[in-house]
Amino acid sequence: MLYYAFSFLVGFYIATGTTVLFERRLGLSFAQIFTLDAIYMLMFILFEIPSGALADLIGRKKTLLAGLAALVVAAFATGSAQNFTHLFLSFFLWAIGFSLISGSSEALIYDSLKNEKRFHQVSGRALSFSVAGLAFAGIVGPLLFTRNFRLPYFASAVPFAAAFLGMLFYHEAAGANGAARFSMRNHILQIREGTKTALANRFVLWSTGALAVVFAVSYTFTSLYQPYLVQVGFTVEQFAYILPLMFVTEALGGAWSEKITSRLGERLAFWLNFLLLGASLLIMGILASKFVVPLLLVYGFMQGLLRPIVSTYANRHIEAAHRATIISVQVMMSTVVAAALLFAFGFLTDRIGVIALTGVIGVLVFAAGIPLLMLRPKTAE
Repeated sequence: MLYYAFSFLVGFYIATGTTVLFERRLGLSFAQIFTLDAIYMLMFILFEIPSGALADLIGRKKTLLAGLAALVVAAFATGSAQNFTHLFLSFFLWAIGFSLISGSSEALIYDSLKNEKRFHQVSGRALSFSVAGLAFAGIVGPLLFTRNFRLPYFASAVPFAAAFLGMLFYHEAAGANGAARFSMRNHILQIREGTKTALANRFVLWSTGALAVVFAVSYTFTSLYQPYLVQVGFTVEQFAYILPLMFVTEALGGAWSEKITSRLGERLAFWLNFLLLGASLLIMGILASKFVVPLLLVYGFMQGLLRPIVSTYANRHIEAAHRATIISVQVMMSTVVAAALLFAFGFLTDRIGVIALTGVIGVLVFAAGIPLLMLRPKTAE
């Protein structure tokens, strides 16, 4: 239950539903916003793999706590930002914090459970708790934003600090608290071996491609849906009703992921998720009205359903000694893809608008997802 509480509190990132609106208040254009987001993604290249290797060396819990501390500082730094440069510098703190958490948290729970089916269940439920936190953030954030556009960021420090205090009491599984004394040499060796193992394993490579598609879509649409909802006629105050619905359906997708996958089979579950994910975005780009809310719910459900499937598939083929490192390699490669798209979309959005770009992303899901599904290693199940 402590891990679920951690997932909820990290998900309760109060500013998440108003980030783009915050940046617009500071005077940034869409090109600047997407460029900043792309640079933020590239920052993960600096921190993601080293942080995963650090978790494999000194322990997942210590690395995770350091990440939470960085997020508390980041929330205050961004909330105090006055311009593009300030945001750019504060985003380094966000990148450090989330990098330290990303590989260590998943490795922490997988090594504690030592059971693939149980991991799929727990990771799905943890995702549902995280998204439930997002749902509450979707209510609190817009309401605080209407009072002062800086308040959502300042308030975000509170759940991150609470997560830090809670995880102090988490007992790490034996053998997962660092197998070697930290040194720069051991750190470099861990990065090298983990990266080499990831690139040599075709199942890990395939899951990295699947994760890249899911992550790139999720992050680019996160930068779009706020202005999208405004352009189709919703007010910021109405976000407090819409965003919780979207996040709750994503939470349900995560909670039911293992059951649905068990009934459909992993192969069919992958196909269904990618096709519905692309279709929901494409139709939203075509319809562009207040009636798109059900499609937002489909999108959210598919995101929640798909991520635990990809995570379970990847961890099935990763050795414990390199787990956090390899997971970080996957996340890093996904951020490279997301950054490339954000650079391109930043300039494209100012020309064709957020509505048309939503449809373009849907087409790209089909263009990348269908070939990827056809190339899936057949001996994985």
